[in-house]
Amino acid sequence: MLKKKINKLCDKTNLIFISIFTFLTGMFGMVNNVYAVEKIEGGNITIESLGTIIKNLATKVQVFGIVVAFIALVVFTIQFIIGDDETKQRKKKTILYTLMGVALLILVPSIINFVIDTLG
Repeated sequence: MLKKKINKLCDKTNLIFISIFTFLTGMFGMVNNVYAVEKIEGGNITIESLGTIIKNLATKVQVFGIVVAFIALVVFTIQFIIGDDETKQRKKKTILYTLMGVALLILVPSIINFVIDTLG
């Protein structure tokens, strides 16, 4: 009986997570700036302007990733708290991998700046 209630609650939290993820994907999918080249020959793209475009894109990806990771951490923590022993072991690994992903997302601007400074 309790296991059925826990499974129903986990299904509901997964549905909520998917709904929030879909909403945020649609929200961040609305692109305000479009970066395009008007002429192929003799264009004005330099390493600096390409670096700026990549930095802007990386910042948007970083913000989106951290928001999604935060929501995922909340859902996984709830599932960890209410789960049985087997579920707790799986969710502990999932939470650990999510935290490592957040650490990587935090390092993205430094990595991009290092690469652009090396090229420029």
